[in-house]
Amino acid sequence: MPALQAPPTFGGKLNNDRYYEAVMNTINALRPASSLRAIANHLTAAGFLTPTGLPWNRLRVAAFIRNTTL
Repeated sequence: MPALQAPPTFGGKLNNDRYYEAVMNTINALRPASSLRAIANHLTAAGFLTPTGLPWNRLRVAAFIRNTTL
């Protein structure tokens, strides 16, 4: 039986660092030539969900870029 995990503290990360690196690398590779909507479609098609488990859309991509620092 898997152990229960408490949610992260306020401002804590919901995923591991490899998830954030993979998403940011994808965004950085696509950003010069793609719209936020195209990036969102690519991330969703690649099987990535947002840190909160939702499918990507252009607003979530913009918020991720704005709020994520590596």
